[in-house]
Amino acid sequence: MARDLGVMWEEDLCDFLDVTEGMGRLQSVLHEAIGPQVGHGQARPGCRILLAAAPGETHTHGLQHVGGLLRDAGCETAFVEGNGPDPLAALIGALETGWYDALGLSLACDVHSSALRRAMPALRRASRNPTLRVVVGGALVARGGAEPDLWGADACLTDPALLTPVHSAV
Repeated sequence: MARDLGVMWEEDLCDFLDVTEGMGRLQSVLHEAIGPQVGHGQARPGCRILLAAAPGETHTHGLQHVGGLLRDAGCETAFVEGNGPDPLAALIGALETGWYDALGLSLACDVHSSALRRAMPALRRASRNPTLRVVVGGALVARGGAEPDLWGADACLTDPALLTPVHSAV
């Protein structure tokens, strides 16, 4: 549905209000589907993950879905809301105050690539975990921009379906 809205937007078949309303409804359905009831039982040790949109990025629908998949796989997930006045400061603050095994960043378009590249050293320095693993995913990566070195990341996730086998085997 989200992809269909994107295509309709690109083809001028709907306007900003239509996309905003549609995505709001999708977010509501997603929240109901993967809300607090997800992640039955205790989280596995070594599976504490912080998820956030890349600095400047506003597309978070897929990130919420990935968070649900990770919780279903037994990981403890936390989200950084990037809609404040300084999203990078919020992300750095979360890394400074919590211990995370991995940081997952979502990147939808190339416009924010350079900001993510510039922010990566600060993100790694801010982490309380000196061996923090950084994974970049999102629409840009899924379209073929899967080069972790481009952003100073450890890996790229091209398909959220890959999460299930990876985490169930751990």
